[in-house]
Amino acid sequence: MAEIQHLAICTKNNRRLARFYQLIFGLEESWNRFQNSPYAFYMSDGYLNLNCLQIRPGSSYNRIVDGQEIMPDVGINHIGFTVKSVKDVQQRLSSLDPPVKLVASPQDGRYEEWRITDPDGTIFEIAEGGWEAGGPERLPAIRYVGIRSEDPERLASFYKSALPIREVNRVTDPTGEARAIFLSAGKTNLGLLKRAKAGKNGFERIGFQVSSIGEIKQRLHKAPPYLYPGEPEVSVMTAPSGDPGKSLYLKDPDGNIVELSEEGWIA
Repeated sequence: MAEIQHLAICTKNNRRLARFYQLIFGLEESWNRFQNSPYAFYMSDGYLNLNCLQIRPGSSYNRIVDGQEIMPDVGINHIGFTVKSVKDVQQRLSSLDPPVKLVASPQDGRYEEWRITDPDGTIFEIAEGGWEAGGPERLPAIRYVGIRSEDPERLASFYKSALPIREVNRVTDPTGEARAIFLSAGKTNLGLLKRAKAGKNGFERIGFQVSSIGEIKQRLHKAPPYLYPGEPEVSVMTAPSGDPGKSLYLKDPDGNIVELSEEGWIA
């Protein structure tokens, strides 16, 4: 089984974003002694490694277009899968039509070893060694990652072919077309969600399993130091009708969607 054990969120202020997840969800810093820089702030729930990644010139996640360096947008940038065998993943990718090649990641102390781009252009990473996650496992914990796609069926087929993961649930419209397909990736569920016509492909949301949503509401009310003067408080909201995710969510200080659930996700 390929397990999602890493998630990176690009931000213009990684210390601020990290402070939010520390105060509200109790994530703890996971120190990487090999990659000692101000750009990567690794955190953990005891199982999954979250990187609040500073947007900056020279990052390996920047693109060069017509000679110009394009930095990533604020938001969820990529996920990382821990796998038992990179060789097995290579064989799976080479059998696809067209074949997909692994791209080596910079060897500068970061955890991932290889990168892959899915059919929608979304990056994900793989590593046999995994990511530092501290411990012990605890709640609140990240147990869901959601991706928007114009064609969830096509994307699900790719992930199931490229990695040892399986489908565990789906939501369809009255015509039978998939609105959401959920894949099991270890303890963390990967959701492939139908993109709205005016929307865009890519990572859109994460989900926290929590012991008490009421407790999260209290923490949000009592701990606003992550906000700038004049900013509205972060609050728990009800999802729009027809949304395939959980009914309650919030938006972190950067505007990323964070679903909340006491019962968790099928994995």
